[in-house]
Amino acid sequence: MFKEKFSDYPGVKLYGELGERRLATEKETKRLNRRMRMTKGLKGNTYLWGKMEYVRDIIFVKAEMINLGKMTSEL
Repeated sequence: MFKEKFSDYPGVKLYGELGERRLATEKETKRLNRRMRMTKGLKGNTYLWGKMEYVRDIIFVKAEMINLGKMTSEL
């Protein structure tokens, strides 16, 4: 970043379609809780992740590399 150029694309823009909202399975809830354990001491943890009952399946249909003008012009 200090050279005002990236050696590789800095990100990917994903496009997808959401499935119907449904109740999360016990396995999905346990996996989320395990991943969010590190944020337990942060102020907004309960607000963000406290009551995650519902989920949606996502089907990604398209991905694009992010272009940041002259910082990514030679990629």
